[in-house]
Amino acid sequence: MKVLIVHPQMALYAGAEIVVVRLAHYLQEHGHEVSILTLSTAPHPDYEGLNFILPAEDKRIQYRLRGSIGALWDVLKIYQALQELCTEYLPYYDLVNPHNFPAIWAVSNSKRTVWMCNEVPDLWHGADVSGLANRLFDIGRLADRAIVRNKLPLAVVPDERCAETFYRRYGLKPYIIPYGIEPFDETHREAGPDFWVIQPSMISPSKDQMSTLKAVEQLTPRPTVIFTGYREPLHPYTIQLDKYIASHSLSAVFTGHVSRERLQELYGSVHAAVFPGKGQGSWLGPFEALSAGVPVVISPNLSCSELIAEQGIGIVTDNLAGALQAIRNDYPRYREQALRGREFVLRELTWDAFGARMLEVMET
Repeated sequence: MKVLIVHPQMALYAGAEIVVVRLAHYLQEHGHEVSILTLSTAPHPDYEGLNFILPAEDKRIQYRLRGSIGALWDVLKIYQALQELCTEYLPYYDLVNPHNFPAIWAVSNSKRTVWMCNEVPDLWHGADVSGLANRLFDIGRLADRAIVRNKLPLAVVPDERCAETFYRRYGLKPYIIPYGIEPFDETHREAGPDFWVIQPSMISPSKDQMSTLKAVEQLTPRPTVIFTGYREPLHPYTIQLDKYIASHSLSAVFTGHVSRERLQELYGSVHAAVFPGKGQGSWLGPFEALSAGVPVVISPNLSCSELIAEQGIGIVTDNLAGALQAIRNDYPRYREQALRGREFVLRELTWDAFGARMLEVMET
């Protein structure tokens, strides 16, 4: 079988890109021909052995963090560029596997489609929209529903809550296949006497770093918080965070996007990982932290929170300050909880299981 994976960008190697890469390697290892059609890429060891289809260099689109109207304009550009490439290359493949929005819009109705819907698309997570922007977003939701129902793809989502959201939007029932999780070594933890907190996600309103800052501000003594992930220096949200840190004399470190090896080192030095979020993404992050034996605090807005609560392997709450204080007061208890989480991740959330179930759907 010849499979074309479509993903808007591969230059920033984070959660969705890991899913693409692990799936592509699994399919190739099982005898299938795979190409990844994308608008950007960057050198990375995990990309070795993979075939990328890219536009001409002057037409490549790098990731940018935008808000409201700017985001809508970017989506239109990305959609057009992906559609042009798909029109050219899709005839040579048996099956198309679109991932992040708006890839599903760009693929032809004529080709068998298995959509990896990491999340039901919403540009407006955490955005302060009103007036014209809000009306445009409403139109976007309606257009998205109409386009997807016209294509009627087989769809895959990572958990039950995402499946419920998917059904409300499209009236279609998706397959539920949890991702695999990159295992991290938890045996070399050297967390020091000072309380350190990490939030491993790109800097954006949807990831809600501001809630983390407001939480650590309430604690005495105040922890140091480490923010990892892509950071656009001149974005209004970045400036807002910088001003808040300075005006409240907080201790915060922004590392920018880090390698998996560096993230492993950071996990080894912190006492807790927080995932406030406003409903967008962040599925892999909490389980990766658990695989490193780090206690986690997750917003109930995130779809992975139900699984974590069900298994009793993390704190699910919007009261970040209270949760962090609890971990600080009784770290051995929450460290033991995290180790139970690690056992669950290593047992249940493997990339081989994810790949096998995805291949089963593709061959349905």
